[in-house]
Amino acid sequence: MKVRRVVMGNDAQGKTTVIEDGVVEPTTASLLPGVEIHRVWELDSVSVPVTDAATGDKKATFFPANPGVRFGFLTVPPGITYVPEPGADLEAAAAEMEEKLPGAAATFAFPDQPGAHATQTVDYIIVLSGEATMRVDDIEVHLKQGDCLIQNGNPHAWFNNGTEPLVMGFALCGATT
Repeated sequence: MKVRRVVMGNDAQGKTTVIEDGVVEPTTASLLPGVEIHRVWELDSVSVPVTDAATGDKKATFFPANPGVRFGFLTVPPGITYVPEPGADLEAAAAEMEEKLPGAAATFAFPDQPGAHATQTVDYIIVLSGEATMRVDDIEVHLKQGDCLIQNGNPHAWFNNGTEPLVMGFALCGATT
């Protein structure tokens, strides 16, 4: 999927302007085979006006702390299991994931539920194409194009039992307990 990011902001005179118009390349990791994450806009705190598109560049952690926000797209291939291939170099794969999605691997703390993770965020999800199954414990929620899910820090895992890639838009907002 190609993602174009257009960032509106203010120039030096305070006039509204396009401060960036470009393509966001996907982030991939071998522990998430076939998954693409487009990290479109990331803030550790929210303020306006914006005068520099670098304000929304990738931050030190993939999941935000309060009052941070992350906005992007997640593509999940059909048939993902989150179970590493036999003989996979898990140490190298974990190091790669930490480099590309800092802090994300630590959220996958449910060894008996592959793919399950929990974050201290409120997540707003919309299915743009394909079909999703959000699963954890004995709960399964099936979502299709146009469906929305609000995730409130609960453990969850995303699966795609369909035949087409699942594409979701997300906004992750750092939360307090």
